[in-house]
Amino acid sequence: MDIGAIITTLIIIGVLVVAIGVGVGVVKYKIRRFSRTVFGTSSLIDGIKGVQDNQEQMRETPRSLHGMTQIYLPMIKKDFPEFDYALYKSKVNSLLRSYFNAIASKKVSAMAEECSITLKNNVQAIIDDFNSRNATQHFDEVNLHQTEIARYIKDGKTVTILFEVAVGYYSYATDDSNGSVVFGSKDLKMQTVYEIGLVYVQDVDKINTQGDALGINCPNCGAPIKNLGNKFCEYCGTGVQEVNIRAWQFSSVAEQTLQKRQF
Repeated sequence: MDIGAIITTLIIIGVLVVAIGVGVGVVKYKIRRFSRTVFGTSSLIDGIKGVQDNQEQMRETPRSLHGMTQIYLPMIKKDFPEFDYALYKSKVNSLLRSYFNAIASKKVSAMAEECSITLKNNVQAIIDDFNSRNATQHFDEVNLHQTEIARYIKDGKTVTILFEVAVGYYSYATDDSNGSVVFGSKDLKMQTVYEIGLVYVQDVDKINTQGDALGINCPNCGAPIKNLGNKFCEYCGTGVQEVNIRAWQFSSVAEQTLQKRQF
């Protein structure tokens, strides 16, 4: 090969090297610019790692609650001086766990005792739906992070305390025939909020449906106890404090799906 050919070859190689270098530089520049725009850092690797770390942290971060306990509890205590908030907070958590257990085991009998007929019927409807699809719902590693009063509602016939519970769990459904996951994930943790209704019948004369009537009657003469927080029967004067305490029942359990977060 003569000198001219060698020089030409070297020039071509040099041009290619420069072109490759320029191309690599342009690619790197675009990657850094993209990373800064999307992740706020020039390092794409660090940006992706940051997102992964953030997702992992959020999987363990409980959902925030309205937290209106300090506002509503004094109102509740005024109407019901014997209302034991700590006791019912514990009951709410137990009720929610029994709700998960009843659905997963497909046994309404697993529900806590202080449930209305309507709530039990709703759970049975959920179970029937899974049975119709030949599937089973699972709730694994359930963590109840926080429980607060969200609202206090008086409508003339009933009094309702709505509790919110921040929940973390693995929620998924499996096919009964082969055990495969058909909905949700065994590996992705969910953070969500459940709302639990606790109801007291304020005026039995205004309750049209007997299914949820809580049976508030005088233990002595059997007369209905109609007034909110009554301490004595208006007919015979018998103390009815114990009757009032037993009158509270859980009426509903609902997931606030708009606050549900999955990663």
